[in-house]
Amino acid sequence: MSQATHYFAEVEGLPRQVAQRFSNAAEVVSAAGVEHAMDQTAVRITVAMQDLNPVLITVLQGGLYCAGMLMQRLVFPLQQGYVHVGRYGDDTAGGGLTWHAQGCPQLRGRHVLLVDDILDKGDTLRALLDWAAAEGAASVRSCVLVTKQLTQPVSRPHVDFSAVDASDQFLVGCGLDYMGYGRNLPGLYALAEETVQQ
Repeated sequence: MSQATHYFAEVEGLPRQVAQRFSNAAEVVSAAGVEHAMDQTAVRITVAMQDLNPVLITVLQGGLYCAGMLMQRLVFPLQQGYVHVGRYGDDTAGGGLTWHAQGCPQLRGRHVLLVDDILDKGDTLRALLDWAAAEGAASVRSCVLVTKQLTQPVSRPHVDFSAVDASDQFLVGCGLDYMGYGRNLPGLYALAEETVQQ
């Protein structure tokens, strides 16, 4: 029984659909594998940005887990901010980008690192790169926990720092969710194929 299957078994009040989707979840990257990948990613970010006094902007909600892992590993001066945007809500297919809130230091003239959970088709990241540039950032880099290797290639924005590559499956864990559940799982899991596409 995978950790995801065990974690979501027999929880009172859990929607039946969620329990069913997690019942056959397969581990894609273990918790230890995620930790190791984030160690390596933090080193790359440190080499590139430690002298830039950057602003690390967490993309809520999915990027919170990844940003938290990075903050334990980035030991140089930086400031934090956040943007809360969404395309999914509780749906499993993305729609238009909705801006909910933001709280950031002044970005004009600053070096920015956007931190999100996953690069899928790249629509959210593209919009955020454009936004940070329009705010006057001196440079804008991006970091994601997962880059999904899509079966149907699309034109996506460049990601500067990616911790893990994964196949084109519906993933949960480490900030990624299904109907709001699973973000707190420490590894990455693929839900069964019958789950509607992410």
